[in-house]
Amino acid sequence: MDHDIELKLLVGLSVDLGNQLSFSVPTLRAIADIGSRKYDALISVLLVNKASLEELTASRVTNFELFALNCMLNEEFWRKAKQGLKLFLGMEPTLQESPDGALIYFQDDPEMRLDDGSFDYFQSLIMYSHNIQFQREQFSPGNAKAKALIEKLQKGKQEILSRKEQIFDLASKISGVAWKSSGVNIFNVFDLTIFQFYDALNRLEQVDYYLFTLQGIYSGHVDGQKINLSNIHWSKKYKP
Repeated sequence: MDHDIELKLLVGLSVDLGNQLSFSVPTLRAIADIGSRKYDALISVLLVNKASLEELTASRVTNFELFALNCMLNEEFWRKAKQGLKLFLGMEPTLQESPDGALIYFQDDPEMRLDDGSFDYFQSLIMYSHNIQFQREQFSPGNAKAKALIEKLQKGKQEILSRKEQIFDLASKISGVAWKSSGVNIFNVFDLTIFQFYDALNRLEQVDYYLFTLQGIYSGHVDGQKINLSNIHWSKKYKP
């Protein structure tokens, strides 16, 4: 991820997606209001990706086309997608069928729309800001028409990309950061965006590792000559 984008996310600023759209990361308070399980389901819908479908990986079908097809043919999918898009983009989306496929735009302005480029960027920002990993999981289309289309695209397989690590334990992670960090407490932790929260969580782990290594060196249990402390320093860029 570009350094300037990372800095914007760390501050809590919006990121320009193009097509007059801006991406903003929700706070922990907003996620708590939605509910972690429901929020997790919204994220999974927004991250539909052809990379999980072997038969589509080398095809001309784009991630956005796959997403839009499901929005158009599955009412429940569209309901979740609409809520998720509004949460991250701050505007109610409109879904419209066209000769070229489904259109998803905002504020009744077709120029203010999602397309192949903006949607891929949108997905990458969600993944980066939420520290997400993936696995394959079963997917059941919501109606017969959608099922037939998806089966045709997948040649009988119904796998779709979704989150590997569920966020059902988000509350315990939030509690850990609130009580361990010296600058964040249980009263203000919910004002953090989800990106800021994961940055704090990962950084605390990195600080602990650095300090424990120093303690090991000072106590003689760790050979300091075999460790380059600059490689594990708490200020070093975190790599998941």
